[in-house]
Amino acid sequence: MQRRTITEHHSPQKKMHPYAQGGWTRPANSDVPRPSNLPPQPSIFGALPDPFRRPQTQPPNLLPFTFTDFQPNILTCAVTGGAHSHSRVYFHIATDNPRLGFTVFHDSAGQPIAVIEWLKNPVLEIRGIVPKRNASAWLAVSQDGSHRKMEALGKHFVWVPGGEYIFLYAAGVGQPQAYAQISRGKNSVTLEMTPEAIQIGLLEICVVATFLLQCGRPID
Repeated sequence: MQRRTITEHHSPQKKMHPYAQGGWTRPANSDVPRPSNLPPQPSIFGALPDPFRRPQTQPPNLLPFTFTDFQPNILTCAVTGGAHSHSRVYFHIATDNPRLGFTVFHDSAGQPIAVIEWLKNPVLEIRGIVPKRNASAWLAVSQDGSHRKMEALGKHFVWVPGGEYIFLYAAGVGQPQAYAQISRGKNSVTLEMTPEAIQIGLLEICVVATFLLQCGRPID
């Protein structure tokens, strides 16, 4: 069958094969119970290294995006929030069921903006941002196993676990700049981003990265 591009329109409710037709756990010290309907998570990657310590104060004006409406888990869900939390659906995420073949991310207009193909080594693509590549290369584990590296928009970032959060920092800067943080609720996952992170185009990137870090599927 002829392989087509990610730009083809697909309804979020339909079973999708977009290439053919178009982890971390919570830290042990967290007091938030792990939801029973979330898939098991990969183990955490060691202690938080210097200089990436958890900020003493939270960045101001964080904008929340909540992965919710699990069906039955984050593999198929909606992403809501933004400036007025929970007031708008920004993305739909749909995964083939029962056979895990593809996960497709749709924007609020129903257009596919990203896709993950669940091969032995999962492959992802974010339309116009990240070309098709292995998820393990895009979110590469650091040599010491303490964080994951991510490249996007011509910049280098790191995802670092600390306390009950996973933080996104710009890499290679003297004073680490936090752009986003991920946390778990009882039946949801929350991505909080700074306005600057959204302005420079990190929203779709962080949504896909959050999904990969929290979905419970091996990506390495």
